[in-house]
Amino acid sequence: MYIRRKKTPNSPRQSIQIVEGYRDEKGNVKQRIVRHLGVFVDDTEEAKLVLLAEELILKIKAEREAESPQSSLFDLPMEAPKKGRKPRKSLADIIPVSDVKLEDIVEDHRVVEGVGEIGGLVYEQMNFDKILPKKRDSQILKDMTLARMVAPNSKRGLARYLKEQFDIEHDLDAVYRMMDKVHDQIPRIKELAFNSTLALIPNKEINLVFFDVTTLYFESTEVDDLRAFGYSKDHRFNTTQLVLALATNEDGLPLGYELFSGNTAEVKTLLAAIKSWESFMKISDICFVADRAMFSKNNLDALDASGYRYIVAAKLKTLKTSLKEQILDGENYAPSLMSNDFAWIAEFTHEGKRLITSYKSKRAMNDANERKNILTKIEKTIGQKGSTKKLISNSGVKKYTSTDNSSTYLDQDKIELDAMWDGLHGVITNDRNISAKEAIGKYSRLWVIEQAFRINKHNLQMRPIFHWTPKRIEAHIAMCYMSFATLKQIEYRVALTQKISINNIMESLIGVQASILKHTKTGDLYRLPGSMKNEARKIYKTFGLKRAEKAEIYIA
Repeated sequence: MYIRRKKTPNSPRQSIQIVEGYRDEKGNVKQRIVRHLGVFVDDTEEAKLVLLAEELILKIKAEREAESPQSSLFDLPMEAPKKGRKPRKSLADIIPVSDVKLEDIVEDHRVVEGVGEIGGLVYEQMNFDKILPKKRDSQILKDMTLARMVAPNSKRGLARYLKEQFDIEHDLDAVYRMMDKVHDQIPRIKELAFNSTLALIPNKEINLVFFDVTTLYFESTEVDDLRAFGYSKDHRFNTTQLVLALATNEDGLPLGYELFSGNTAEVKTLLAAIKSWESFMKISDICFVADRAMFSKNNLDALDASGYRYIVAAKLKTLKTSLKEQILDGENYAPSLMSNDFAWIAEFTHEGKRLITSYKSKRAMNDANERKNILTKIEKTIGQKGSTKKLISNSGVKKYTSTDNSSTYLDQDKIELDAMWDGLHGVITNDRNISAKEAIGKYSRLWVIEQAFRINKHNLQMRPIFHWTPKRIEAHIAMCYMSFATLKQIEYRVALTQKISINNIMESLIGVQASILKHTKTGDLYRLPGSMKNEARKIYKTFGLKRAEKAEIYIA
């Protein structure tokens, strides 16, 4: 009699069986299953099942020996009752599922399984489970990373959610100790995420990198090397912050990130980030795409000197008067069809670089509507003349108003001048091998990095940050980055076969649950998989997984 581990087709689960050999009527040696003990998905569950299997083998052998006519000459001595902790019940003592009566069971609780099965599979395929050497730390990191994808919260909140929804319990102090170990593995986390992105890209080549910067605030005013006061994109000027630089490919898959002190100017982040990423990213043939925050002569000259290609949004209204006159001259534009959109495109030279501008009627309408909303707000607040102190200070107020004798009024000349630029957008590039149309098309994909920040800030709630030491802060960001990388991998692979948003994917996986049933007389637990919606089935099919549909003994 021996223990056999049997894989389940199209599933990460394996089962533990007790098997024995026997001879059939013709004398051929065959195997038969003595007892099916259940399934496991990790080392902890496997160890429990193996221990129970070993106990059961001994019991079966003892029972057979007692029933045999050729029993031992000596009776087995009665074992004295053990003092202290009550002995753990073995699988042999649990009533088989087939013998359980419906009237004897009640639902004890439910557990979410879809996130762990799909998210866990992708997490392991990205080799994130290899980051920490100790199994306990590795399991805590995995559970906290997956939980953040569906219920972003503080570490205490995540631990509580894991207990309530996943039936997984982790000591909060153990979570914090794990974070200290994660800090030392941050370079490896970045490299693993990059390699996972590279594995999904055709030809394993990255030609385009989208770059942007945001700020993450703390619920604190304490200042140190990382936390500092600066310009806040969250309009939280009364709290300290840090600066996060993020890079993705054109599909929004993560390529790298860097952290900077909260008072670091955006324009200084790109070159510093590139230098850090050179250790694992071949940058020589890459074109960087960034918004107008990177548009400065010193920054572009430094990129030129380093041999990097770039496409950066241009601040058209800050250019020289003679060049602005050319940009506003419609005679310089030629019509072009871009995907399903129509545009007028022109190209000029600015300080030895290519300046490409485009005009779109849809963009012009949006610009006009945005200005109208700002003007309406100003007019309702100050009337024909008045004080702008009642208005929130922003560029919209100053751009359209003038002050006369301590009184502010709407300046029609400024309004008409601003309207001249409706629908116009420009980019600067040093890439001589692409057409003007291609440069605009590449820049138009910058929305993917903006979406990445929305996911990190809102879906994953990367901020506010409640940790106070640089080590814990950096570990927190790294763990959020792991959640983001896992989430984007899931979204990308699902999108290859069907169009489902990240939010709908997570809702579908949360809906994949199992009821844990309790025997009212024995206290035994059984797992009964719940029904799956069609969208969840499609997601499972994408990853080649199939859930067990029958009830089974539950090992907590």
